[in-house]
Amino acid sequence: MVDKIEQNIREIASRYKWAINEKNLPKIANAKRRFFGEEDWSKCPCYPPEDNTHGCGSAACCQEITKNGICHCNLFMKDGEK
Repeated sequence: MVDKIEQNIREIASRYKWAINEKNLPKIANAKRRFFGEEDWSKCPCYPPEDNTHGCGSAACCQEITKNGICHCNLFMKDGEK
C-alpha cells in the first residue's frame, strides 16, 4: 500500500511539475497509510484527520507551494527550489 501512495504522490508532482523531497517521501507515505489508509491517502498527516482542506494536490497545498516554494510537509517543492 505504501508503494501505491508513493506512486500517487509522484503522479501529483508530475502533474504540477513539482520536485519531491525524496528523503521525506517514504516517511510521509507511511504516515498517510497509518492515519488514513489507501482510500484517503491524499489527506495531509500534518493536519487533524477531520481536515478536508489540506492534502496532496489540494487548492490549499497548491497555494502554499506557489507562495512559499514548498508545502507544509516539506514534501513538494517548486521545481528548482531544492
